[in-house]
Amino acid sequence: MKRLDKGERMDRRSFLKVGALASSALLVAPSAHAHAGAVPIIELEKIEPWKPVSFNYPSVNEPAILIDVGRAVKHGVGPKKSIIAFSALCQHMGCAVYFDEKDRLLKCPCHASWFDPLKGGKAVEGPSPMGLPVIALKVEGGKVYATGIVEGLVYGRASND
Repeated sequence: MKRLDKGERMDRRSFLKVGALASSALLVAPSAHAHAGAVPIIELEKIEPWKPVSFNYPSVNEPAILIDVGRAVKHGVGPKKSIIAFSALCQHMGCAVYFDEKDRLLKCPCHASWFDPLKGGKAVEGPSPMGLPVIALKVEGGKVYATGIVEGLVYGRASND
């Protein structure tokens, strides 16, 4: 493709070629912020019931939270199948949720959506249209790893890939 001089305009065909090449490069290039494979979170022995562990997943810029809820839950891992993790981005508008130890709920400080970790992160209060995405976990060699998204779409993403 020829280089344009100052003030010269690109014809439609050239513009579309450049646009197609740029779009292809974005789709093929791996994200500099993406995690590859299983992401270590914490050693199993360091986890305490109802004491949240913050980490980032599925990318290094997306907050997530792991909690041992003390009893077996759907998608739970560990000796009691009680350890579960969620994206910490509220499904309403993407604000980061925090864990309220008194109520044992994940709460959004922006618009008061509440999510219940015992119910798989289901929205139990506020404007959020759905629960928090559940992060798949595995325990291996005494450590807990994040391995993917089991349920839900992380806020702001077209897909979890």
